Amino acid sequence: MSYLKLFIMLALTVFFSACSQETKTETQEEKKETSKASTNPVNTYLDSRVNAIGSAKASVIQSNKKTEEQNKAMDDLLGR
Repeated sequence: MSYLKLFIMLALTVFFSACSQETKTETQEEKKETSKASTNPVNTYLDSRVNAIGSAKASVIQSNKKTEEQNKAMDDLLGR
């Protein structure tokens, strides 16, 4: 009978320690999310705008290349 009690206590200890570790990781993740949002919203906004400008420039460059290729194809077609 004492082995059964020992086993139950050991199982409960393992169970509760696992549950406490999950809550610790959840609170750490919550802290990371709140710290990201509360650090400096102006910097995050400006970073997103800089990223948007960079992707817009890349899009314009790609569009210009396509236009040049189309112009070359039209010139070849017309025999210029």
